[in-house]
Amino acid sequence: MSKRTKKPPVANELRSEWLKRNEQGESPPKIADADGFDVRTVRKHLELARLERDVQQARSDVLRKALEEHYSDLLETVRNIEKLVSNKQPVSMEKEQPLVFGLRQHMPRSPLWENLRKWNRKLSELDESLSLLREKIHQEVISDGRLSGIISEDADDVVTTAVNVLFQQAKSWARGWQALDIENNIHVEKTSEGRVNMRYGPHSFGIIEERYVEAIKNIIADFESRLKQYPAYMEVEKIYIRLGQLVSTIKDLLTTIQLRRIVPGKCKYCPL
Repeated sequence: MSKRTKKPPVANELRSEWLKRNEQGESPPKIADADGFDVRTVRKHLELARLERDVQQARSDVLRKALEEHYSDLLETVRNIEKLVSNKQPVSMEKEQPLVFGLRQHMPRSPLWENLRKWNRKLSELDESLSLLREKIHQEVISDGRLSGIISEDADDVVTTAVNVLFQQAKSWARGWQALDIENNIHVEKTSEGRVNMRYGPHSFGIIEERYVEAIKNIIADFESRLKQYPAYMEVEKIYIRLGQLVSTIKDLLTTIQLRRIVPGKCKYCPL
């Protein structure tokens, strides 16, 4: 009786080849005859090869879905940064903002981050400069004294309203926006004999004696004509111009990231 020769283990590559041949029409008995294996061995490894392929496919599907969701999170983070910049708000790049931190790890050398640091600094400078400008306007109106004796009912005092008006006018001009027009945006509504409710755009001076209307208009117009000469105004205007330049640069960088769809590099939150 001849001694039976033990076949070597079926390698993964051979198992995969059998599956490919079987799916191309070669039956298990034909594969067994051609390669010198028992047909039961061939059938066993065909089933194993199918199982391995299904598991691999399932893992690939899970990984692909995780990657798609990760990239979607990063692109949503890009859109949120764009919204903050559009609304003149600072952008935190610290670890308490994990997706922003992750985006930085993906793109550590992107000029986006230096531009965002400049953006945050300019916003801080803007807050300080606006406070100085408002204080300057308040000091000028108070020291001028022409509005101090005018009494208003049902609103802030005339001086406070004038400061609010002039501050908003200055901000609009500094941003390059259309401001109120003293000739077209003054509204006067008669409330009783000799008294009117006076508004300049959305700003109400309250109910005042009608004889003061022209005086208030002239005083406001006088201050408006001098606002742009204040150094505090010039500084605010300069900062708004720089912020506008940064907005353009940052949005260009963000648009490029969004249109590429896939963010290069890796971060600690990547599925791989």
